[in-house]
Amino acid sequence: MSRLLGGRYDLQEEIGGGGMAVVYRAIDTWLGRQVAVKMLRTQFAGDEEFVRRFRREAQSAASLSHPNIVNLYDMGITEDGQHYIVMEYVDGPTLKEVIRDRGPLPVKEALDITMQICDALEHAHDHGIIHRDIKPHNILLTKTGQVKVTDFGIARASTTNTITHHQGDSVLGSVHYFSPEQARGAATDVKSDIYSLGVVMYEMLTRQLPFSGDSPVSVALKHLRDKFTDPREINPAVPQSVENIILRCLVKAPEHRYPNMRAVKRDLEDALIHPNVPKFQVPDDATEATIAVPLVGPGRMAADGMEAEATDNGKKRRRWWKALLWSGVALVVVCIGALAAYYIVMDLIQVPNVNMPDVRGKTVAQAESILHQAGFNQIDEQQGVNNSPAGTVYDQDPPGNSEVKPGRAVTLWVSKGPQQVQMPDLSGVPVDEAIQQLKNLGLSPDNITKQTVQNSQFGAGLVVSTNPPKGTMVGLDAKVVLQVSDGAMTTVPSVVGLSLDDAKKALAAAQLNYQVVRMQYPVKDNQVFKIVPYQAGAQVPVGSTITLYVADNSGESGGGLNTPPDNTTGDGNPSGDGQQVKTFQVTVTDKSHKALHVQIYKSDAASARQMVVDEVIRNDKQWTVNVVVTPDTPGQILVYEDGRLEKTYNVPYGS
Repeated sequence: MSRLLGGRYDLQEEIGGGGMAVVYRAIDTWLGRQVAVKMLRTQFAGDEEFVRRFRREAQSAASLSHPNIVNLYDMGITEDGQHYIVMEYVDGPTLKEVIRDRGPLPVKEALDITMQICDALEHAHDHGIIHRDIKPHNILLTKTGQVKVTDFGIARASTTNTITHHQGDSVLGSVHYFSPEQARGAATDVKSDIYSLGVVMYEMLTRQLPFSGDSPVSVALKHLRDKFTDPREINPAVPQSVENIILRCLVKAPEHRYPNMRAVKRDLEDALIHPNVPKFQVPDDATEATIAVPLVGPGRMAADGMEAEATDNGKKRRRWWKALLWSGVALVVVCIGALAAYYIVMDLIQVPNVNMPDVRGKTVAQAESILHQAGFNQIDEQQGVNNSPAGTVYDQDPPGNSEVKPGRAVTLWVSKGPQQVQMPDLSGVPVDEAIQQLKNLGLSPDNITKQTVQNSQFGAGLVVSTNPPKGTMVGLDAKVVLQVSDGAMTTVPSVVGLSLDDAKKALAAAQLNYQVVRMQYPVKDNQVFKIVPYQAGAQVPVGSTITLYVADNSGESGGGLNTPPDNTTGDGNPSGDGQQVKTFQVTVTDKSHKALHVQIYKSDAASARQMVVDEVIRNDKQWTVNVVVTPDTPGQILVYEDGRLEKTYNVPYGS
């Protein structure tokens, strides 16, 4: 498909959607980047109040800027009245898909994901925004494991798994994940997001939901009244410290939950350090049955008036009979609510259950035909990456062969086929670096094998070719063979401190080539004071080139004494062989202050694609990189962050 929105966004393919909107991958033709475009379905275009609320809340979400929140870039309306939002494109699965494919997740992985969700929600709460619909479907994961929380402030009002508070038409959230106060139609705050986060943690670590049922109403009532099975009873690998966090998040009375996301984070950070702690005990007054129903209308005003009455001497006099009266009113309200809930549940129970067909492994057309014949006509399709053939149903909700109510809405997860990546050109790359590049693409190291071959073009330890060949699209479970040159290896001799002539003889004896960079340095003239790119004792292919830094204090290099190239800050100095050593300060900013894998490569007159930095940082850091350039050979510095090329510096010859 191809459709241009706003003269700028070229829609490429549908990548997701639900009852309210459809999501497309698109190209921002102005900036040349991929984006995600969410378009409201046409039936919502005429609802002015909904559209006004949607635009207002989308603008609020756009004010958030955080590494763990999907950025909102733009919003608009098409000529035919369809509203759309342009967001950051995240090429990765939802947490729901990860749980479905691999759950229950390892404890450490689940805590890392939860910490990142906390960071996102803490930022939103600090800006006065409550998510109200935290669930695994709204949490995306990049290929490097970074969490991206989406759908801030965007209500979902059209699916059977949402409950709406009709006073003001405020959507309260997805029924399996929302809080008891949302079920009661009460106001939401940060405590509601904390409860939903607890449900997400529960699901990550058990692959089950704390509450389920045949209808949204029955699930809502369970959130209000029922107890759930403790996580450790389902998954004994969960430490008590981690279970305690979930239990405290899921307390029914908001005042007994964590006060804010910072408090949740503190316990998460300590959970694996001190796993063996006493079990968290829910306070006796923290059940929904003991939460008072707030008095509204005349009753509230009467209570306020009672408090305002005072005796002649200024002291308030207690009107015990009024307090007793309004207590009775409150009791009547509770009884009416309980009676209404009872008849709702009884009405649901009286409808006989039917069998849900199992359509996994079927094509979409086959699955829909089977479901229609069984009386299920409300079918929603979700696209996902899966090892099943493209167009095949790989999961469904409700699950097959279960007892459900007639006409229940059914969600089918349809495979887009295994995720594929393009094989890079690894010829001439050291084998360890080649394996790392393949791992960064998402390929499993267990599926990567090495095969030695004789080759005169590449030195020992360098990749000659790959199978599958470069440019081929392969799945993440593909088996890759690296053909590696078995050329002879030699040891780099120790030449620092030797005269240039002696160093040349030592390198020749080791069957190594050399080139010379002359510069001022406080040692004897013509003495080697540094070598690159290898150090003495390193095993390198025969014929490799070693750059010798040789002292030349005669004044021909500019006069005066200079420090070694590692500490220079200018453009370096021209050598006696027409070379220049240029020094660059490379800075990487780690805005999230989480683990960031940094790799820096340089290509210059002295080396080809040499790795000079391979570190994991958690704060901003700066490195000095020296580049040797000649009139014929410029240099280049490449900076990778978590396997992605982020910066390129071209280093020309001359000033």
